[in-house]
Amino acid sequence: MRFAKKIIVFLFAVLSLTIILGILMYFIEGETGNFASISLSLYWAITTLLSAGYGDTVLQTDLGRLVALFIRVLGSSIIIVPLIVVIAEICKLLYKTLFGKKMAVLMKALFL
Repeated sequence: MRFAKKIIVFLFAVLSLTIILGILMYFIEGETGNFASISLSLYWAITTLLSAGYGDTVLQTDLGRLVALFIRVLGSSIIIVPLIVVIAEICKLLYKTLFGKKMAVLMKALFL
């Protein structure tokens, strides 16, 4: 269950970054980009993180588009990073089962 801690920490970091970027987007775009409040910008950031966006807000500034790109890449990592963590843990268990303690020590050194 060590990998569960890693995934929880990762998801907490992603959620924190999403909140920070949503608030940042409010100050970057403001009223011109249809970000009337911080809650609307947080809604936009979460929607952009979890999908391609809702489509109700069009970004007006280049800096805003750059932040949106970063949020979209962050959204892809929500699937990729936990998958890699789980696969690494499965590999460690498999090698430990098949090759004993010597290989488990080697795998632990490689994956840490």
